[in-house]
Amino acid sequence: MQRLYLLMLAAFALLLLSSAARAMSSMDDADLADVHGRDGVTLAADLDIRIGSFSYSNKSAGNPDGGSISFNNITLRGMFVMTVDLLNSASFTATMSNAMAAYGADGTAGISRLLSSGTYDGHSDVIQFALPNAGLDHRLSPSLAIASVTMGNSSASFGSFAFTNIDLQGSKIWMWAR
Repeated sequence: MQRLYLLMLAAFALLLLSSAARAMSSMDDADLADVHGRDGVTLAADLDIRIGSFSYSNKSAGNPDGGSISFNNITLRGMFVMTVDLLNSASFTATMSNAMAAYGADGTAGISRLLSSGTYDGHSDVIQFALPNAGLDHRLSPSLAIASVTMGNSSASFGSFAFTNIDLQGSKIWMWAR
């Protein structure tokens, strides 16, 4: 079975390589002038995540009488669209400064604090994960449900809770190396 799998994988790799080689051809300057590109990628996701439980305990050798809490039968369902782009330092600091200003903060001072604290070096490229306002129906937005919350040494539940239609459209997350 393993040999069959490896043979199929090798055949697929050869097929991809031969297709790529056939697809490449030289372009003259006139054709190249008509080529336009875009950076970044767009992702869409339809989530159906199920987690049996998430538990926290502070029991240890030094604290044998510690307690615990468990969040049971967790589900995360819904859809979202995300773009992933690479920003240079100038684009990132302008985008971050504008985002701070949208909350009423001084964006220039905020960027200065990121630099002076060593949080951002002012030179590195930054990856931006954005959840654009794609006009999706809010009912498609992810929802998180927890069926029960129990404490250690008991099966009694505090009940359940849910966060419904968590609309993340318009959110951005930035990531860079330190």
